[in-house]
Amino acid sequence: MGRWESADLLCLWRQRRWRSRGAYKLMGAAAAATCILLYLLAVSAPSTWDTPIQQLITPQEDDVWSIAEARLRMREARLEMDQRLRRVEEVCRRYNLGLYRQSSEPPSVKHPPTPQYSVFYIDKPHKISWCPIYKAASSTWLYNFLLLGGMKEGSLKKPKEQLSVLARKMYPEPEYKDAEEAFGTTFKFMVVRHPFERLLSAYRDKLENSKVGLEHGVLHFYQKYGRHIVEKYRFNRTIGEKGDFKDRIEPTFPEFVRYLIDEDLVTRSDDHWIPFYLFCTPCLLRYDAIAKVETMRRDQEYILRSAALLGVEGIKPRWRHQTRGGKTTDDMAKSYFSQLSEKQVLALYHKYSLDFDLFGYSPQKYLEYARNG
Repeated sequence: MGRWESADLLCLWRQRRWRSRGAYKLMGAAAAATCILLYLLAVSAPSTWDTPIQQLITPQEDDVWSIAEARLRMREARLEMDQRLRRVEEVCRRYNLGLYRQSSEPPSVKHPPTPQYSVFYIDKPHKISWCPIYKAASSTWLYNFLLLGGMKEGSLKKPKEQLSVLARKMYPEPEYKDAEEAFGTTFKFMVVRHPFERLLSAYRDKLENSKVGLEHGVLHFYQKYGRHIVEKYRFNRTIGEKGDFKDRIEPTFPEFVRYLIDEDLVTRSDDHWIPFYLFCTPCLLRYDAIAKVETMRRDQEYILRSAALLGVEGIKPRWRHQTRGGKTTDDMAKSYFSQLSEKQVLALYHKYSLDFDLFGYSPQKYLEYARNG
């Protein structure tokens, strides 16, 4: 542990200890003075994070307490980001994919030959590039990119169009050459989520209920996917002629899962359930950060600080489009995955196994939901 970490930890420990003992005000003051002394000593120690953190201190972080906590959060985030990036490299190398191919042997999985630059949102003035995995904090980052592009928060409270439509108008699909050039000068990141949680979120948001979510394009998803899933996987049912929206019958979650298991996700897959490795091609690009929904607030802060964007145009860590229904994520997952058989969960895992491996997720909990369902 370096001098910065030691100073930060001791400072935080002492302040928290004496703050919890209101009767010891003098001792608390002494502890605070000690913290300041440790802080002044620590700033002389070299650290790769000294410059970024010092330059990005916000008005709310002008005291020792906030600075120390911010440093600890960012050091923790950086360590974890490094681990995530190394894991991606190791897995890509093991599968003989992209930049990490070790031999001329064909890879064991189907993989794009080039990056999908067209899906990126690239903001050259602010030097940041994002691959939008939908249903993985995508609403949050679309909102942030729209703010960076000059839109005001008031106009985004009830937008007339979907955020993705507004953002694509502001940031047109980049040409291959332009994207390659931008990738040399921008901070590049993607956000992932447990693959099964993302699939469940996509199902609930796009296919489950005809009465809610019109602003998210559910009619399009019903006409393109939902009605065909029902036709194929449900017996003795009739569908409204030409996909009549009012009389439609939505696919169940098990029917949606059967569709995913049978579908060729490499050649035919919607952006909301395409595997991460096909959409954002992490084996073909060197990202600067891989955030996770599970640690979203901290990871947002890390990205915004690293890209020098914290506070720019009102940008701050935020969370939009949270789960509806009042249930926890685990409760929601249990209620849906208990409808599946263990065999189905394993088959679904097999379809997304590279995503699980690349980003360090496990299907175990969902297998238990199926066993106990």
